[in-house]
Amino acid sequence: MPTVIEIARRLVRFTKVLVVAAGSFAALGMGVVVCLQFGFWLVTKAWTPFPVSRILEFSDINVPRRYFPASVSASGTARVDGPGIVEWVLDLPAVVVLFVALAVLALIYASLTSVENTLPRGQAGTS
Repeated sequence: MPTVIEIARRLVRFTKVLVVAAGSFAALGMGVVVCLQFGFWLVTKAWTPFPVSRILEFSDINVPRRYFPASVSASGTARVDGPGIVEWVLDLPAVVVLFVALAVLALIYASLTSVENTLPRGQAGTS
């Protein structure tokens, strides 16, 4: 019967595999976004950022956006609230968001490796 330490070690290894898979998808996504942006640059001869909102539109994911009348300044209504933060993230270039996600996943992987190294080693041949 596995001990608690062995179960914890397996859980940490499994989580590391999931983090590596998520990092691979993030890196692949970054490559796709850069290729799309480069393709648009070749067609339009202008480098424009590829925001997260456009990726969601291509994926048919409807994210509610706030729109302001022309008489209201959007900067004058800027508040730090949930919808304001969501709007800010949706307007960021997708490469930036994917890079930040990849960096966070790298930190999580390093933390998991540290946790794995602090777990005591099991005795060989014991059950």
